[in-house]
Amino acid sequence: MASRGFHWLLTLTAGFEGLRAGAGTLRMVLDLPARTEIGAVAFAQFSRATDLSAVGVPFYIVYGAGGALLTLTTWIVALRSDVSREKKLLTGLAALCSVLILVLTTQAAPLMFAVGSSPDDPALLANLLDDFVRWTNWRIGLADLSFVAVLLALAAQSRYGSAR
Repeated sequence: MASRGFHWLLTLTAGFEGLRAGAGTLRMVLDLPARTEIGAVAFAQFSRATDLSAVGVPFYIVYGAGGALLTLTTWIVALRSDVSREKKLLTGLAALCSVLILVLTTQAAPLMFAVGSSPDDPALLANLLDDFVRWTNWRIGLADLSFVAVLLALAAQSRYGSAR
């Protein structure tokens, strides 16, 4: 792929990763801590209406799998292109973060699905949500790191223009 095509792919990836990191950070800073204010049952009901809804589940599939697919594609294109080692390493870091997000999701998602199917027992839901938040905070940190890596790669691309 020509360097112009790589630049556009990198720009698209940075945009997607920025949205993913921003949404995740918002969730980590505002939404998840709210469960301690409103209680586990109310937060579980909120999660059932949002995260576990007919819109929420497909959204999170695109959010996670789409991020992994896009960052992996960007890294593979970087490896096959005449771009700098710096850009190859940064896009590789983003791809690794995205894959790790999927790995951690194998632990977090079953907890959220359990929240969805559990009775409104405050103690049970509090334990499930606490465990979910621990896994999710790691995933959000990885999304933020992925975004920073792609942003640095894009900055390097812009700094050197069409050169490597």
